[in-house]
Amino acid sequence: MEGIVDRIEDGKIAVIDIKGGGRMLVPAGNMDIKISEGDHLKIDIKQDPESKEKMRKEINEIKKELLERSEEENTQQ
Repeated sequence: MEGIVDRIEDGKIAVIDIKGGGRMLVPAGNMDIKISEGDHLKIDIKQDPESKEKMRKEINEIKKELLERSEEENTQQ
């Protein structure tokens, strides 16, 4: 995917027009490079299955803890 930096709003948000249509708003501080208005960018978006699985496990642990806590409270009443 390719895009052009249209502007930087408040020095914080990069507004990127995507070639072929669309627009992205990206925190400018999250970029690995310094960008400015008019820069042409190649954008590569990839899935991160390891991060997704880690998050799924964390959510399941939280759900398990909440369920156990709820069951304990119901038993005490």
